[in-house]
Amino acid sequence: MRLLRPARPTPDRGRRASRLVALAAPVVLAGALASPAAAAPKVALDGGTVAPLPVCGTTQPVHRVATGAALRLIAPAAKTTKARAARRGSAVTVERCTNGVWKPLRTITLGARRRALTAGIVTNDDATGDLRVRARGRDGRSGAAVYARIGVGEIVDVPITVRVVNQNRTAIPCLGAPDGKTYTLHGSLVAPRAELDAAQPAVALYVHGLGYSSFFFRFGDVPGYDYGLEQARAGHASVVIDRLGNPAHDDLPDGNATCIPAQADMADQVVKALRSGDVRGVPGATPRFRRVILAGHSLGGFITEVSQYSFGSADAIAVIGYTDIPSVLALATFAQATVDCATAPRRSHGGTGAPNYAPFGRTDDDFAAGHFHDIDPTVRRIVLARHNVDACGDLLSALQTLVVDQVATRTSITSPVLVISGANDALFSPPTNQIQASTAFPRSRQVSFVELPDTGHAVTLGRTHEAFRKAMDAWLRDNGA
Repeated sequence: MRLLRPARPTPDRGRRASRLVALAAPVVLAGALASPAAAAPKVALDGGTVAPLPVCGTTQPVHRVATGAALRLIAPAAKTTKARAARRGSAVTVERCTNGVWKPLRTITLGARRRALTAGIVTNDDATGDLRVRARGRDGRSGAAVYARIGVGEIVDVPITVRVVNQNRTAIPCLGAPDGKTYTLHGSLVAPRAELDAAQPAVALYVHGLGYSSFFFRFGDVPGYDYGLEQARAGHASVVIDRLGNPAHDDLPDGNATCIPAQADMADQVVKALRSGDVRGVPGATPRFRRVILAGHSLGGFITEVSQYSFGSADAIAVIGYTDIPSVLALATFAQATVDCATAPRRSHGGTGAPNYAPFGRTDDDFAAGHFHDIDPTVRRIVLARHNVDACGDLLSALQTLVVDQVATRTSITSPVLVISGANDALFSPPTNQIQASTAFPRSRQVSFVELPDTGHAVTLGRTHEAFRKAMDAWLRDNGA
């Protein structure tokens, strides 16, 4: 794929095409630049539509272009010997706004060429962002800047924390009582800055399942697999959390000190924190989200259902890779984990960490059999190295929660629901996904159903991960997020 293409020469530029100059990825600039005599030469942009937009904390006239559209940087000719001499040693800088701060991509030193030249700026999907371009004279002074927004503009991607109480306000009892203490949940926010600055912003909150931490939705180890980042480039705001008791954070002192109903309670608390702005780590003013979508994968989907029929705090829910009818493999794996919790519990990090943990799948082969279908070998290797054990309190509370779930989803969930899963899911096998969509939510205003071909349980990690993302993208748009 060619990333560089100089602008075609025109009579006022002479015969020779521009010299190619590569910017640090993902923005590429083609061409040397010239300017009139000044301490700081002028530059201009050509392309898109110009409108006042907030960029990196200030409102400026911004050339807004869609990804893939044409955008050119133009430098006027230096018509006199004095102008060419003044230009020698000056430079043009290109910066991208990253989490509210301008960061340099490239500095190009200008020579004494007399022609006006143009430079093509790449605007592919990887170039999404807000750019500032300005010239700097030999004396160090900068000229007037010009601005561009490619695609959705700046992507904010930051770690966040939310304070929650480990409690159970649902009607479902736990075998072991939550300890009632206050903890800090860790996660990330990834979103277009424009969405965070909107008058009525929306966000989707994602809850991971057994064997995973938040990396299930933020798998950045292989390019293109980071679901949250790709959804941000499509215009969506996402918050992904590590549930309390996940070994990614050692806050919980005992794996028995929580349960599925408590996890549902904490999911509700996070939804309300997103609405009230009680989230730490967001650069600038923390948004108060008008709409919050709750989405969970596998056990996270189970937790999503329990949270919604217990509290009803989300505007819509997505149940991903979960049904109320587990497969024989899922039941057998739960039985193994239950035995391990009762007879041979582990610590959260093997020989260290909190006590009372167990794996959902004793071996890598067990885990792979339940989760993978068509998966890249590199992704498979990394996931098997990163998947974790789970808190026994969650594992041991599944049965009684499932019994209540069979009734409560049918009587208490009125919000829109998406049921989405893979056609080759070994833990919740079709047609249970169709049964779930058609019978489990009779009071919902709208139930949507998506079955992804050639897709296993780990919908964000298989080769069809982009099909999953696009299906979620369409549903999120339909539901105002």
